[in-house]
Amino acid sequence: MTNLLSRWRASARHVLWLDALQAAAISAAPVILAALAHEPRLGWTAIAAFWACFGDPGGPLRQRAGAMLALGLIGALFCFLASASAGHLWLLLPLTFLCCTFGGLLRVLGPAAAIVGTLLSAGFVVAAELPAPTLADSLSYTLFFLAGAVWAILMTALVWRRRPWKDATLAVAHCYRGLADFAAALAHLYSGLAPAAGPQAWSAVTRPRRSAQRAALEAARTRIREVQDTRPSRRARAHQLLYLLDSAEDSFIALVAAADLLESNAPRWLGRGAGAHLSHALHRYAAVCNAIASTSDVNDARQAECLRERLAHYGAGLRELRGSALAHAPDLASMAPVLDRLQQTAQSVAQSLFDHGGAPAAPARDRLAENRARGAWRSLRQNLRFESDAFRHALRVGVGATIAVALSKTFAVNHGYWMSLTLVFILQPYFATTWQRTLERVAGSVAGAIGASLLGLLLSTPLSVALAVLPIALGTFAARTIHYALFTFFLTSQFVLVSHIQQPEIYEPTLAALRAFNSVLGGILALLVGVLVWPEKEPRQLAGALARALERHADYARALILRKAGGGAAQDVVALRREACLSADNAEASLQRLQQNPVHRDRNVDTAVGLLNAMRRITAAGTVLEIQPPLSADTPEAAALRDYGQVLAGALHPRAPTPAPGPRQLALPAAIVQASPDLAGPLDRIAQQARQIRQLRERVERAPPAQ
Repeated sequence: MTNLLSRWRASARHVLWLDALQAAAISAAPVILAALAHEPRLGWTAIAAFWACFGDPGGPLRQRAGAMLALGLIGALFCFLASASAGHLWLLLPLTFLCCTFGGLLRVLGPAAAIVGTLLSAGFVVAAELPAPTLADSLSYTLFFLAGAVWAILMTALVWRRRPWKDATLAVAHCYRGLADFAAALAHLYSGLAPAAGPQAWSAVTRPRRSAQRAALEAARTRIREVQDTRPSRRARAHQLLYLLDSAEDSFIALVAAADLLESNAPRWLGRGAGAHLSHALHRYAAVCNAIASTSDVNDARQAECLRERLAHYGAGLRELRGSALAHAPDLASMAPVLDRLQQTAQSVAQSLFDHGGAPAAPARDRLAENRARGAWRSLRQNLRFESDAFRHALRVGVGATIAVALSKTFAVNHGYWMSLTLVFILQPYFATTWQRTLERVAGSVAGAIGASLLGLLLSTPLSVALAVLPIALGTFAARTIHYALFTFFLTSQFVLVSHIQQPEIYEPTLAALRAFNSVLGGILALLVGVLVWPEKEPRQLAGALARALERHADYARALILRKAGGGAAQDVVALRREACLSADNAEASLQRLQQNPVHRDRNVDTAVGLLNAMRRITAAGTVLEIQPPLSADTPEAAALRDYGQVLAGALHPRAPTPAPGPRQLALPAAIVQASPDLAGPLDRIAQQARQIRQLRERVERAPPAQ
């Protein structure tokens, strides 16, 4: 519970409270109007406005309005089809399958489209329960839904317009806050005043922060590209943000290398001298990153002075580290190049922020070969086959929603759409995530239902209930980035109150009890569908992800060593390093899904963990190797280094028909050791991990086949 609360507090720091307040006001206004005008159908407008704000992808106004308009138009069509066919089960069930399958298939277009698709599916199953006995009633609910989406778009476009690069700026700042948290966590683990932390403690710090930071970097890169594509007038600002983001990624890789060095040498470096100085230096670097993230005005002299003071403080910490600390812990010298790299990158960032024109221009980007609509259609068409994971998940959503609607209609379940709604939101492409989402959703729904019941006892008029929706909606939009269970708690409370506006004759505790009961039923049904309807083969997917990650790391090692032998381009090394990190993160996510699966029985989990640890250490050693100066390209030592790079790459990922190198071939050539001891250290560490990977691969090959 303590760890959970600490993660919640850390996530709350990054909540965009102003944006959450704006979305809450947009979605709460129709509820208040419904109470004042005594028009219950405006509650459906409020739900449409809420979903439009929830599906807002952020970024440029054209992109935001387009996504919200698509949700409004397609959602209105789904509303009409569902409400008009609600009395004819033979027509409703096929439409449920088709519409919900379409909503699930939108996942192939990206995370923002996945949210829109889920909301469209949810809108269909809810509309199937609307009191619309005639086509005129169905049309009226359709218009009320469309009015809610239009209301949200107008408020977003005309009243609360945001600068299109604001999201990109905040995303880059989020990356630097992540760097600060990473550095502070390392400093806390390696305080120099306590026994060295065990491997589990290091993994608990480095593993989630590495994946979260990589995701933040990729999200920020996407936001910046949106600014570049849509606002040429802000291109200079976009170039600066790209430079800041590249610097953040460079610092992140250096911190990964620092974490690996710390974990490997903590027992030898520990002490009140060396360890304490190292911990203080990392804390000071965290302060530098926080100062960069807090910079909001490049013309503010106080912000510039604050950053320069923290940089000077960090530089003083490095000088102290090189003094008495190195005298007591000579091995600590291997950390010096990494810490120097952090300092140089931070100084360059300060120059680009406050010395105008200091940031180099970003390289020109090629124009998109095809427009977004054509690319989206191509992605959808390519996934219309049963071999596609996305298509199987879309079919799973369609089948599950159809079963839920059929059960609700057949047995006349009171407020049965909450069961269907729960299934649509819970069902995920992987059973492990469906299982986790079910537990969080049910817990949040039950708690939210109880909270809404208690709140309903205190509110005596429909207007007071409507006014209470505003702060609860604020909590809903804020909690969506903190934790799913907390988000569900506020969401349940909000929907129970909105339902009371639509149906004031039903007592709030009754609505809350129905919501909780149907949520439990929906969760159980989602688990059954996830297990029985084309369950994913996670062990097979993990094996493929590990193979791709090993191949990417082999390419990175080959290009990096070629670069140090006097050939290759630095840009290629950076791109390959990024691909290697992303592939390792994907493999780790697949492993976590397998471990979270309550029914998994896979004996190769330890092997996968060992492979991922080895790949992380290769990236860390490669970062240290990147810092070292290269050899002259025309020397015998450089030729030996190029040959050795091919040997290491072959050990990481053998390519047919070339066999994997033997143990003796992985030994570091003496010529390289004599020519450059600085290169020999990280190369030897990469070779050690290559030996470990080869042993793990042989263990898997010798294992008997699964029965």
